[in-house]
Amino acid sequence: MAQVTRCPHCSKPIQIADASVGKAVRCPLCQKVFQVAVRPAAAAVASPSRSASSAPAQRESAGTVTTEARISTIAPPPPGTATGGQQCPACKAELLPGAIACMDCGYLLQADLGAETEGQPNLCTNPACGVANSAHDRLCQRCGSPLPTPTGTILHGCYRIEKQLAVGGFGAVYLATDLKQGGRTVAIKDMICADPQEFNIRLNFFRREAEILRSLESVPIVPRVYDFIQQGQTAHLVLEYIRGTDLLKLMEMRGNKPFAVSKVIAWGKSICDVLAHMHGQAPPLIHRDLKPDNLMLLEDQESIKMIDFGTARDLGRTQKTRLAAKTRVYTEGYAPPEQIIGKPEARSDLFALAGTLYHLATGQPPEGFHTAKELEQSLSKGNGSLPAEYRWFFELIKINLSEDVNDRYFSARDIRQTWNGRG
Repeated sequence: MAQVTRCPHCSKPIQIADASVGKAVRCPLCQKVFQVAVRPAAAAVASPSRSASSAPAQRESAGTVTTEARISTIAPPPPGTATGGQQCPACKAELLPGAIACMDCGYLLQADLGAETEGQPNLCTNPACGVANSAHDRLCQRCGSPLPTPTGTILHGCYRIEKQLAVGGFGAVYLATDLKQGGRTVAIKDMICADPQEFNIRLNFFRREAEILRSLESVPIVPRVYDFIQQGQTAHLVLEYIRGTDLLKLMEMRGNKPFAVSKVIAWGKSICDVLAHMHGQAPPLIHRDLKPDNLMLLEDQESIKMIDFGTARDLGRTQKTRLAAKTRVYTEGYAPPEQIIGKPEARSDLFALAGTLYHLATGQPPEGFHTAKELEQSLSKGNGSLPAEYRWFFELIKINLSEDVNDRYFSARDIRQTWNGRG
């Protein structure tokens, strides 16, 4: 069984295995080594007095201990301790021989001798923690934050959690089965937050994401939203499960080899349909985080889905609210100057679109408007590295990566019409 002790260096409570009593261990929090104290029940009881005749027996006993110690060095290590070449099941870091916990993430290896494996570790979503916990823990052993939902849990009487797909500072995403819809596979976003005030703030973003997705139901490449459930300090968004891989991951798997420009243009047209629909709402909606990571290539290797509308928001109904500074949400390289200072508008999404298309067509991540200057130099050369039949495409990207918002296209619909004219 595991027990809890306090590190003598940082005074934080940590889990250790019973087998580690009397041994030197490394605290997963402060990374300092200390020797676990022997518990009183396990300590040897000294005889109050010994006669001279007991000396031989004492020497014999000592010899026996030495023999047992030698035997233990060649016997197989007990379950719950690492052997050479093992990796941490949580963070995949290499474990030192004999380790009972990962030095990188703090995951406690199986401590109960002879016990069955307890399943995949549960990673804390607190960005300041991230420690790995037992699959059965509901609160992080290190910081006390709520942990993601374990596999097999039935949520709201109808959604069975099959496995965790992703986890981050704001929550987790699961693959689940809808038991009331004929076993339909769904994705569930779970908002995890321990602080009640912070929960209410995040809940507004979560609810807004559901409303935005519902408003985009007529756009083919946007995932369907099936349900939004909020009970007490929990909230779940049930979405269409997208079978595929995001485009950034695919590029990295291919050694950053770019996609065919013709295919990128086809994807760009679909993205323009989404942006045109969003920007045409009253008040206009902006995405604020368009990038290859948020585009999924489906199993047919042709179609895409646009995911993660968690950062989307409306611009406000009045001129005053539209000009007011917004929360600064952006990804470096894909965000224009006005968004970085907290004043995005619809044409900010066109900048991100241009950066995304550039990345997909060249294999090189964009560097904001500096990429526009590089493209301008390449386009000025008659025999540059850009393919002649697609110079118009890179010209379009250059324009929409302009530092000045007024130098970009007026709308996503205008970009779409330009492509339609090209066939």
